[in-house]
Amino acid sequence: MGPTRRHALLGAALLSTTGSVRAASDRRLVVAMSGWPSAIDPVLYNHTAVRRVVPQIFDTLIRLDPAGGGLHPALATGWERLDARRLRLTLRRDVLFHDGSRLSAADVAFSLSPARLLGQENRRGVAQQTLSTVDRAEPVDAHTVIVHAKDDDPLLEQRLASWSSQIISRRAFEAAGGWGEKWLTTLTGTGPYRLAELRTHYSITLLRHDGYWGGTPPFARIEYRIVPELAARVAGLLSGEYDIITDLVSDQFANIAGRPELEVVGGPVENIRLLGINTTGPVLGKVGVRRALSLAINRKMIIDHLWDGRLPVPNGFQMPGFGPTYIADFPAPAHDPAAARRLLREAGYAGERIVYGLLNDYYPNQVATAQVMVEMWREVGLNVEIEIHENIGQIYAKPDNAIFDASATANFMDHLGQGWRLFGPAGTFVRQVKLWHNEEYWQLGQVLGRSADVAERRAAHRRMLEILDRVDPPCVILHLSGHFYGKRRDVDWRPLPSLDVHFGPSGTTP
Repeated sequence: MGPTRRHALLGAALLSTTGSVRAASDRRLVVAMSGWPSAIDPVLYNHTAVRRVVPQIFDTLIRLDPAGGGLHPALATGWERLDARRLRLTLRRDVLFHDGSRLSAADVAFSLSPARLLGQENRRGVAQQTLSTVDRAEPVDAHTVIVHAKDDDPLLEQRLASWSSQIISRRAFEAAGGWGEKWLTTLTGTGPYRLAELRTHYSITLLRHDGYWGGTPPFARIEYRIVPELAARVAGLLSGEYDIITDLVSDQFANIAGRPELEVVGGPVENIRLLGINTTGPVLGKVGVRRALSLAINRKMIIDHLWDGRLPVPNGFQMPGFGPTYIADFPAPAHDPAAARRLLREAGYAGERIVYGLLNDYYPNQVATAQVMVEMWREVGLNVEIEIHENIGQIYAKPDNAIFDASATANFMDHLGQGWRLFGPAGTFVRQVKLWHNEEYWQLGQVLGRSADVAERRAAHRRMLEILDRVDPPCVILHLSGHFYGKRRDVDWRPLPSLDVHFGPSGTTP
């Protein structure tokens, strides 16, 4: 992680985790997914539905392998650290945008500029969660750019492979008049497919980008259909109307896997399912009550019964892909009802009502999981009541004693790419929802953000995990999210352990 480390990354071909590249065909792929993407622009949103479409349209300079955490060439063929704040990247010369124009350093400079990364004024952008340290991108010539960080940043390479760092066409953006509906319906990237049609809340159609730098995309056309009801998605798969369906739950696994022409694929992804806690009220402001919420949950029972035993529980707010900063001996959340009862007595909890704000299965198995947990909490003396809401805004209205469902994706393989996006001073739970405040955690985050010393970073990371787990918990970790798909066996595709879905020519690789 030293600032003078040089990356000698050779070869223009994408690396494949399977070692195979699929051939192109005239096949049209129909994907039924549960939700409509708010806007297919990675600077504005990172919702699950958005992440299933964006990787087809846009590319990043560097690619992150979510299976192993490694970094690989993408729009940049290689990169070199100049110092702790500067990274020089060499761009591919054969990259065409969907409108036929060529990628240049000017497009990279614009894509990583404040005008782009700060997003649209009337929309809440997500780019600052991972790219707030980027100062500017300086073109050296048409195919060379130097990215400058605002301060020492040992994670700059990771950030340029993360969500919101996708490269757009400056010319197309300006021709569309900048931020506005015209741009959001004519998005121009370098990805394997180009946007052809948007039918709001019904379908999104993409067509093969024949000039794609990474090889010929395998499908001539991809149509995403928005089908909110799982039963309707399953019925469409069984009838042959859909080739792939998303957000499958375990009680449908046998029904699909039992058909010779169908199969179930997928598994855990780099996303932690959790409960957010409003720590500002008189009841949940007590650490003992928050810890009791966690200790009362039998996660193994939930995973075995609702997820067919296929999901793991992370050992703290981290992923194994974090590499040198991963704390392997940090304990996973425990199930200890006796300890939960003791903590409630010590906290003086007297049965006050705790509101569980819930959406109707925004996450797979969401309502069923909530109902099971309410019974587990009741057994230790916690009075938790579910309130179903129509949208996240109603949940974020935050009555004093409230918890709610949430998740956190590792946008890059470091705590700053995952937990920090929620709990850092600019994180969702802090700046937007104002549910938590912890100065020690924020100071430790500065160490992670600036230090290249592995021992120093590990020590800071361990303490941050302790704060989130037991010192001042703002959440309850449940398990890794599971993304399971039903698909036709003759569709040559396997999902990555990622929220992002890729239908490009390199098969299962990003």
